[in-house]
Amino acid sequence: MSGLWTPSGADQPDPSGGDAPGSDVGAGPGADVDEPSEEEIAALRELHARLVATPVVDVIANHALGIWQLALVHLGVITPPDEHGNPPVPDLAAAGLAIDALTSLVEGLGPRWGEHEAVLRDALVQAQRLYVEVADAGRPDA
Repeated sequence: MSGLWTPSGADQPDPSGGDAPGSDVGAGPGADVDEPSEEEIAALRELHARLVATPVVDVIANHALGIWQLALVHLGVITPPDEHGNPPVPDLAAAGLAIDALTSLVEGLGPRWGEHEAVLRDALVQAQRLYVEVADAGRPDA
C-alpha cells in the first residue's frame, strides 16, 4: 500500500502516471472508452489554461466558501421555506461536519490564505455562531 503524496516529498507519485492512484480506472482490456471529440479536447485545453492562470489560493478559497455555504444550507438558514411556509429542518450533524472541514482549512492554511484570510475567518465565525443559535433554538426550554 502506498502513502499519500505530500509537498514535502514523502511518497511522490510516479511522473509517468503509471503508479498514480486511479491511473488505471476505466482503462485496460475490454474498457469501452469513447475517444474525445476535437471540441471536447479544445474545451479541456481552455479549462486547463484558465485553471493554470488562476492562483491556486483563489481556487481553494472558492471551495472553502462553498463549504461555508453547505454548512448554512444544512443549518437551514439560507434555504427558503417549503410551499406551506415551513422552514427547513436543520441537520446539525451535517452542518457540524462542514464547519469542522472549514475550520481545518482556515486554521490549517492560516496566513497562507493571503488576502482571503480575513474573509474566510469571518465566514467561519459566522457559521459557528449560527450553529450555536440553531442548536439552541431546537432545545426544549429547561
